[in-house]
Amino acid sequence: MKINRDKFFNIKQLKERGWTQSKINSWLKEPDATIANPIYRSASPSKLFLIARVKRQEKNKRFIEWIDKSKSKRQKLSKTLKEVNANKRRELIMYINSLNITIPKMSYSKLTKLAIEHYNDLWHSRGRYEKVATALDDRAFLNRICINMLRHEQEIYEEELYNLFGKIGKEEGYLILKEKVNSEICKIYPLLFEEIS
Repeated sequence: MKINRDKFFNIKQLKERGWTQSKINSWLKEPDATIANPIYRSASPSKLFLIARVKRQEKNKRFIEWIDKSKSKRQKLSKTLKEVNANKRRELIMYINSLNITIPKMSYSKLTKLAIEHYNDLWHSRGRYEKVATALDDRAFLNRICINMLRHEQEIYEEELYNLFGKIGKEEGYLILKEKVNSEICKIYPLLFEEIS
């Protein structure tokens, strides 16, 4: 028998309306129809519940009281979660701002030579032999690879990038960390930032 899907809600749709699995089990009980799982044929059949029956249940005083209480709990939980996340973000940014960044001092010529070696070694290790830097390259490009090398050769920078993974505020934290390191580089090598667009 062909089932008219427009007359039914599936479990996902019920949950989008605020139902929980336990309330589906206790108040709707058995499904009105089942169909083969549309994604995984070997999985359990998808349960369908008549829209008319669901909406009747949703008008029930007991359901209305429960859904209102449930929404109130979710809103409180959401507010608490937002506050916790905001605190974690603040703590992360304070921590990044407290980091001590030390940039090595050397001549611009030595720095450029090291940056070229670093760039070529990096791309060579990735099998990209066509990407080669030389001392004859455009100054803006050489400045950029010098900054990149100084930033990524900072043990604390690489370590903190790793530590940021999966943390709340990681995107903002990454930008602040990068800016903090760049700022320290600029204090020692201001010329590197002059020709970068």
